[in-house]
This record gives sequence, C-alpha cells and structure tokens, in this order.
Amino acid sequence: MLSHNLDDLITSAERILLLQGPIGHFFQNFAQWLQSQGKTVYKINFNAGDEYFYPNTLENTFAYRDSLEQFSGYLTRFCREHQIDALVCFGDNRHYHKIAKKIATASKLSFWVFEEGYFRPDYITLEKDGVNAFSTIPHEADFFIHRCPQAVEPPKPQKVAQGFVPMAKLAIGYYRKAYLNRAQYPHYRHHRILNVLYYIKLWLISGIKRFSYMIRDHSFAKKVEQGHFGNFYILPLQVYDDSQINVHSDYSSVAQFLREVLDSFAQTAPDNLSLIVKHHPMDRGFIDYQQVINEYKARYSHLNTRLYYIHDVPMPVFLRYGKGMVTLNSTSGISALLHAMPVITLGRAHYNIPGLTYQGKLDNFWHTPEKPNMKLFSAYRRFHLNKTQLNGSFYNRVILRYPYYPQNES
Repeated sequence: MLSHNLDDLITSAERILLLQGPIGHFFQNFAQWLQSQGKTVYKINFNAGDEYFYPNTLENTFAYRDSLEQFSGYLTRFCREHQIDALVCFGDNRHYHKIAKKIATASKLSFWVFEEGYFRPDYITLEKDGVNAFSTIPHEADFFIHRCPQAVEPPKPQKVAQGFVPMAKLAIGYYRKAYLNRAQYPHYRHHRILNVLYYIKLWLISGIKRFSYMIRDHSFAKKVEQGHFGNFYILPLQVYDDSQINVHSDYSSVAQFLREVLDSFAQTAPDNLSLIVKHHPMDRGFIDYQQVINEYKARYSHLNTRLYYIHDVPMPVFLRYGKGMVTLNSTSGISALLHAMPVITLGRAHYNIPGLTYQGKLDNFWHTPEKPNMKLFSAYRRFHLNKTQLNGSFYNRVILRYPYYPQNES
C-alpha cells in the first residue's frame, strides 16, 4: 500500500517546527490538527504578517527578529534545544527556507515542503526534501509504471477552491500587517516586495484590465471553438518573479523565455501553424508583454495573422482545440497532458519525463509533436494523488486526516 506523505510525516516525527506558511490561516489549522494527533508543534514567525495569522501568543510560538545571516546559527540551536524531528514550510526557495533545508540535512532532520497543487484547483502539494524540480521522486517512466499497482484511483476530491478574491483579501491583510509593523521585525528579508500599497495599486490595475478584456476574451474564446485559428499551439506564461523562472530555469526573465520561443516559431514553424500566448492571470496588473508581441509582428510580417496575445480566456478552451503546448514549467503543462496534448518544457519541470513530454528541440516540436503516453500519465497522476497531493485550498479549507486514504476508501 502506497503511504501518503502526510501519513509519513505523522509516523516519523513527534516534535515538528513550522516555518513560514502560505498566506492565511492554514498553518495555524495545520498545527491544531497535528496536536490532535499527539504531536508537539513549534512555530517561528518572521514578520508581522506571519504573526497576524499565527499569533505569537500561541504556545511554542517564537518571533525571529534578527538578520538573515544569523538565522542559520539560531535555527541550529533552536532545533537542538527543542529536539525537533521535522521542519515544515511553504515553498523551498524562500531565503529562510533554503537555510532551513541545509540545517535539516546537516542535522539529519526531515524537511517537508507545502506548495500549490500540482493538480489544481482541488489539491495542494506536500513533498519531502523539495517540490517542483527539487522533488526527489525519480523522473523516470519505469518508476511510475512499477508503482502504478499500489496507486489506485483516490476518492473524488471535494471542491474547496474559491478563486482569486478570497486569496486577495488574505494577502491584503498579510501585507498590511507586515508593512505597517515592519519595525517590529527590522531585519526581515522578504522574497517579494513588502509594501501593501504596491500590491493594492497593482491589484486594482489588474481588476480594471480584467474588466476591459472581458468582451474581447469572450469573443476570442468563441473563435477558438469555431476553429477560426486553425492549427495552433498554446504558450502559457509564468508570473514574472516566479521561482520557475528564477530557480528552475536558465532564463533571466519571462520576457527572455518568450523571445526565445517567438524566435523559434517565427523562423522554423510551419506556415499553417498559429501561436497563442496566454498571459498569467496572477500577473495581469504587474507586467505586460504586448510590446514584445508587437515587436515580433513588426519584424516578421507573416506573424500578423499567426501570433496572438490573450489574457483571460479559460485554459480548457485552448486544451480542447490546441495541437500542442510550449511551457517553461507550468501546472498548465499537467493540464495539457491530462488532455493528451503534446507538451515541451523549456525549464526544469518535475513532469518532464520521457514518454510524457517532448524530449527533442523546440525547432522540431513545431513539426513533429508527440502525444504523451497516457498509460504513463495515468500512473504518474495516480502516484501523485496518492502520495503528494492533499485535497484542499490554502485559502479556504484543506482536508486533513490520518491515515489520509483509509483502505476502505480505496
């Protein structure tokens, strides 16, 4: 029987330290659940936003107010003094969490990472040692095929995701507290800009843009469904400061990635193929690539009727009618595989496995897309749903239980 990672955490650790969690109440709820399982839980807060959702007044909660450079020594002493067995965090690329991973390795403690779900919107991810390209799960087809008999189809997930608005409200509360009370944590170093006014401004811009794009996007979706664009590939973009760009790729920016794909498409793609570039919905207020698109249309006149830039058309519309996907390392790639769509990844993606994704050069992918091996994808999907995915949303509710998949539910 394949054990879920949540089960492995419960059975392997008694004294658990939580570092930074996702924005919202999830880590406080998670701590209460761990305590109900008989575990001793500790928490370190790094800024007033952390404290807002996980108060320092709670038992075994500590505020770290020193510098990033001093954190390694502090955490080493903390884990030794409190006899910590396991460290748990959200995202393994944050400054403090990268240090924590090194401490865990050196001290032989387990290191667990929550992340947004590989299979969204109904799941979140929990992996040991690292997520995304840092996942220690083998990137080999044989591994998933051989584990397939132990990974049965899990129960249908509950629908708990509530969209962008609840997350935005939580984010505003977090950044407001962190920014207005930043003097309480004078040395804190955030992984993004820590200014609530900055985000409110850009979210307002995002809302205005979404409203202005609404009619055009609806018309565009209808044209896709009517076959107006013929054979087309879809290119979903990442958030401009995402770790998939900064850590899990060799590109300096989304713009550089976009230019490389457009160069290849303009110079080598067959004449009957179109390319639809889809802006990331979370990036709508932060950055825009229309200038890049216009530049390529001006440079290559044949792209004027073959290159499109769109914002809020639902991804399933493209997945039903597209011929292939080019991605850096997006969960859209997994959605494409679910639709048996050929996919090439140009970053270091955990699903970039021979048999699932195209392993050749991008110039050739335009001409010879290869559909994924759906038997392999089925095994891959079932493995992750049974091992690394938890039904839930960080910004609403996560289903927590032990054992996670009782045998009578399989």
